[in-house]
Amino acid sequence: MRRPRRSPASLWRDPRFVRCWAGSAVSQFGDRVSEVAVPLVAVGVLHASAGQVAWLTALAWAPNLLATVLGVWVDQRPDKRRLLIATDVVRAAVLLTVPVAYLCGTLTLGQLYAVTLGVGFAGVLAGCAWSPFFARLVPSSAYVEANSKFGTARSASFVAGPALGGGLVQVLTAPVAVVADALSFLASALLLRGVRLDAAPLAAQHGLRKEPLLRGAREGLAFVLREPVLRAGLACTTTLNFFTLLTGTGLVVLFADRILQLPPGVSV
Repeated sequence: MRRPRRSPASLWRDPRFVRCWAGSAVSQFGDRVSEVAVPLVAVGVLHASAGQVAWLTALAWAPNLLATVLGVWVDQRPDKRRLLIATDVVRAAVLLTVPVAYLCGTLTLGQLYAVTLGVGFAGVLAGCAWSPFFARLVPSSAYVEANSKFGTARSASFVAGPALGGGLVQVLTAPVAVVADALSFLASALLLRGVRLDAAPLAAQHGLRKEPLLRGAREGLAFVLREPVLRAGLACTTTLNFFTLLTGTGLVVLFADRILQLPPGVSV
C-alpha cells in the first residue's frame, strides 16, 4: 500500500529536520562570510601577492582531490552524526586561531594557508558524511521536499552571505569577522547534538567493511566512470569548478581592494 503524499509543510513539523536545516543554514552563511574575510585578511593584513592569493584559493579546494579516499573512510564510520559534529567543532577551532593570532600580532600567511587547508579537509569529510546522514534523517518520500528546503537556504547564503561578510569586515576588520564563521560551526554542532536518529539496521551495520582505502576509492571512481549519468555530472562539475576558480573569490577581492580600492562592504 502506498504511503500518503506528505504536505509541503510537513518537514517543518519534524524537530530533528528543523534543527538540521537551521544548523546547515547558519553554517552556509558563515561560510560565505569566511569566503570574503579570509582573502581580505591575506590581502589587507598580510599584503599577499596575486600568486599567494591564488595559492590560498587552491588550498581551499585541494582536499576535494582526496574525496574518494575520504569518502571510503567515512563510509566505514557507523555514527555519521558524531562525525558531522566533530568536523563542525574542528572547523570552529581552526578558524578561531586567525583572530587570536591577529590580536597577538603573530598572524602569518603560512598560518592562513594551514587554516584554509584544515577547514577544507574537514569540509570534505562533512560532505561525505552528510549524504548517508540525510538518508536516515529524511524518509525517502520526502527527499525532494527536503532537498528543496536545504537548497533554498544554500541559495540564500550565496545571495546575501557575501554582502553580510563584506559588511562585517568593514565594521569589525577581516580577522575578527572570521569569528562569525567559527560561531556558525559551533551553532551547527550544538543543533546537531540535539538530533537523535534511530539505530541503523543490523544489516547496514554488518555491511560496514574495513577495506583498504585506496582499493575502495578505485572501486568508487570506476563505478562513477562506468555510469553515464554520474560520469557526465562529474565532467560538468569539474569543468565548472575549474573555470570558476580561475576568477575565484580571492582574486576578485584582490582586484577590488588593490585596483578599484573599494571598501569591504561593496567589494563583493
